[in-house]
Amino acid sequence: MKVLVVGANGFVGRHVVDALKASGLAEPFRGVRKARPGAAPVRLLDATDPASAQAASAGMQAVVNCVLGSPDTMIRSTEALIAAAFHHGVRRFVHLSSIAVYGSLEGMIDEDSPQGEGVNAYGEAKIRCEALVRAAQDRGLETIILRPGLVCGPESHPWTLRIGRLLRQRRLGDLGAEGDGFANLIAVEDVAAAIARALFCEASGRSYNLAMPDPPRWNRYLLDLAKGLGATPVHRVPAYQLRLESRLAVLPLKFMEKLAGAKPWLPEAITPSLARLFSSDVRFSAAATDADLGFERTGYETIMAQSIDWLRSVR
Repeated sequence: MKVLVVGANGFVGRHVVDALKASGLAEPFRGVRKARPGAAPVRLLDATDPASAQAASAGMQAVVNCVLGSPDTMIRSTEALIAAAFHHGVRRFVHLSSIAVYGSLEGMIDEDSPQGEGVNAYGEAKIRCEALVRAAQDRGLETIILRPGLVCGPESHPWTLRIGRLLRQRRLGDLGAEGDGFANLIAVEDVAAAIARALFCEASGRSYNLAMPDPPRWNRYLLDLAKGLGATPVHRVPAYQLRLESRLAVLPLKFMEKLAGAKPWLPEAITPSLARLFSSDVRFSAAATDADLGFERTGYETIMAQSIDWLRSVR
């Protein structure tokens, strides 16, 4: 099977290409804006441009959409790639969405839980992209939607590097009651494995959540990471400090530039959405994922060891 992996230079896309090559079941083509060294053949494309997407999709049996960008970029890319898939008779379309579509929901969430409550612009764009994919399924394209949680591990900026930096700066640590939410992590290699399974599974027109079935609470994740990095004694972050940081994070960048006279260096931000996440009592059911995709997940201890090893090598 020839598979076009769009966004193959990105964090997830690179792992998808590697997983497909290792499986021996598919021949991956890297769909990218700019060619970089790599073993898989390259199809240069601007995924937001219908003509470019159509040219890159020629001869493909499947497309994996890993495009990440602004809301407009993600929506336009999904539209163009679906149109190209129909034009060339592509059999299967695997779309990478996000648990962000569930917004501020709490409790145990499965794939049929309502979407759109308290979502941000990113989540709204993902919801619109999913609607495009479901409409394509209704028109005869085999589709699978995957909703990863917090994709972590080596090279993950938001959930490994950013968190590690904040721990080293003593801006995160033991959050007390503010850190009792669940860290719904998923290793990047597990996301790649799920995508590989989604290309060949019998199911079609389905959506699947990708997160650890037994996630750690944020306080445990932060404590384990801090100890592994030597960021000890672990700082006890009072609630007022977390609230103050999240409020400061929304100061307009233009205002800060004026104060500095030039674009300033800005530290990693603890945004209001991140601060809320630390206390969010939400978990994601793995029942449908295990039944239809059945990939073996990376354990928490392995994720932690890999993350610490990588963080020790970067700053």
